[in-house]
This record gives sequence, C-alpha cells and structure tokens, in this order.
Amino acid sequence: MAYVVGALMKSWNWIGIACIFALVLSIAPVTRLVIDPQAVEVDGLNVSVARSFPTDALGLPRPRISYIETVTPLTKGWNDGHFCQQRGGPTRYTKAGEAGRWQIAWAASCVSDPAGFTWEACWHWHVGVFKMGAVCLSRTFLKADRK
Repeated sequence: MAYVVGALMKSWNWIGIACIFALVLSIAPVTRLVIDPQAVEVDGLNVSVARSFPTDALGLPRPRISYIETVTPLTKGWNDGHFCQQRGGPTRYTKAGEAGRWQIAWAASCVSDPAGFTWEACWHWHVGVFKMGAVCLSRTFLKADRK
C-alpha cells in the first residue's frame, strides 16, 4: 500500500509540473516564435502589417494561427461607445512576403471617428488543441496627423 501511495504522489508532482508548463505556454507570448508582427499602417480601410515568420528560415510549414483584430474609436461615445472586433482562424498563412494586407470594412463605423482610433491585433499559435500565448501589435492613429 505504501508503494502505491508513494508512486501516486510522484505522479502528482509531474501532473502539477505539466499543468504549470501548460499555463506558462498559454500566457507567455510564445506565438512570436512563429509570427513576428513589427509595424502596422492603416490607410482608410486598408491595413498593412509588416511581419515575418521565423520558422520559414528552418523550412518548417507555417503554423495554424488565429487572430483577434480590434478597432476602438478615440472619442468617448462615438459609435454608441462600442468598439469593432473581428475574430478569425485558426488558419495557415500561405502567402509569402514581408507584409500582410487586408481590408477592415467591418470596422468602418469605428475608423470614421473624427479624432482617430486605436487598431490592435493579437495572434495565437495553435498546437493541436493547445492555444499558445498571444503576440499583439497596437497603434493609435490620430486624424490630425493625416491632414
């Protein structure tokens, strides 16, 4: 009986360590190992993000990645106080190149704030059923800067 209890206690230690390791991976920005967003430009409803995929240098296939993109107006109460958000993925990014380009027509009501808006995107790496910690990129665009 003592042997069974001792073996069970040792296995609980490994389960605890595995749980802590999984928690760290889900919080720490380990997604930067597979996608590295560096800069963003928003022109009207067109977004351009300079990014790299570090695993491309190793010849590995692109990972499965999901995203959450958020546009928040700067004026309190603009768009009835709501922000605009879109989620997508997980999917594999297949297009090569140093910049990703897409439109954010879904955020037109937030981008139209006369004061400006904050754009933010967070990417998550999916490894099987596990979702790794996000890497995020954010920038505030002031309309006074665009005259």
